[in-house]
Amino acid sequence: MRKGQTETVGLVIIVILLIFIAIFALSFSIKPKQENDDILKLKANALRASVLKTNLCGSVSVKDELENCIDGYNECIDCGELSSEVVNIIKNSLENEKYSFTVFGNNEVFMKLGGCVENITAVSENLGNGVVEVSLCRR
Repeated sequence: MRKGQTETVGLVIIVILLIFIAIFALSFSIKPKQENDDILKLKANALRASVLKTNLCGSVSVKDELENCIDGYNECIDCGELSSEVVNIIKNSLENEKYSFTVFGNNEVFMKLGGCVENITAVSENLGNGVVEVSLCRR
């Protein structure tokens, strides 16, 4: 082979390598970024924990007041107002994400806020006589 042919073959090989690199990079940039299920589960667990530990008045937390409402009385705020307070806490915690906050008491749904079709559920937390489940919706 002559020197000119060798340089041309080398140039063609470099161009082919650049095309493969461009195709590989483009395939990753075109795919929509999806949040990992583990990340959503961590966010849902953190949301559940922060909502239940939020103090409403004095040392009465949301968890305490939910337990009280399931038992039929309130210590701090009315049970009807409690659901709107929980909605405010969640909306201040999340940035335009859909959620589901469900409280089961005495084997029935006591409070259900928000809603998801396809969701990632946090680990549920037991109350004295009920269970709290928080879910974040997949986008």
